[in-house]
Amino acid sequence: MKQKEVFAQSEGNAWFSRNAAAQAARHLPQDDDVLVQILRLPQPAQGARLLEVGFGDGSRLDWLKGHTGYQCQGIEPSADAVAAASSKGLEVVQGTADRLPFDDGRFDALIFGFCLYLCDREDLFRIASEADRVLKNPGWLVIRDFYSAMPDKREYHHRPGVFSHKMDYRTLFSWHPCYTCYFHEVRHHASHAVTDDRGEWVATSVLRKNLA
Repeated sequence: MKQKEVFAQSEGNAWFSRNAAAQAARHLPQDDDVLVQILRLPQPAQGARLLEVGFGDGSRLDWLKGHTGYQCQGIEPSADAVAAASSKGLEVVQGTADRLPFDDGRFDALIFGFCLYLCDREDLFRIASEADRVLKNPGWLVIRDFYSAMPDKREYHHRPGVFSHKMDYRTLFSWHPCYTCYFHEVRHHASHAVTDDRGEWVATSVLRKNLA
């Protein structure tokens, strides 16, 4: 069974249940590096659309909907997460990053919200292609995930047979001449402080799609 199927069937709901309290306790936007980076970007034009892939409990999308000009949508494998976000009035669907049920060039900004490390490696090309397909030109791409200069595979301690993968996820896009990395910050996974502990590295990256 592929990992995306494991998360769609059960582990996505388990993640949502395990992390609900911690997610709810965050103070936004200051406790969220993705929001910090988005607030550094130019103000969105009227009617601009944003998609978050792997939106978790939906708190980031909810904050963006209430405090920015973006029209927000999300996709997430957990049925429980989708139900919780829908109850907040968010426009979300259940699904995975390799098949985005949206029209070409629909979104002005796209967030990968800490989900790529659990995606099947054989799906990475498709995931990058789908993100590029639905992202406008020009558009903003924000990635937050585990970071490693060299690819690293480890067993996912919450579920036997599932693995987490660390790498520089910018490289799924930065090889292409129309993607430019504007910001890239590496911090400690839990404390958000600068650290030399490579096992705790998490990166937040902002890339600009602009094919002139």
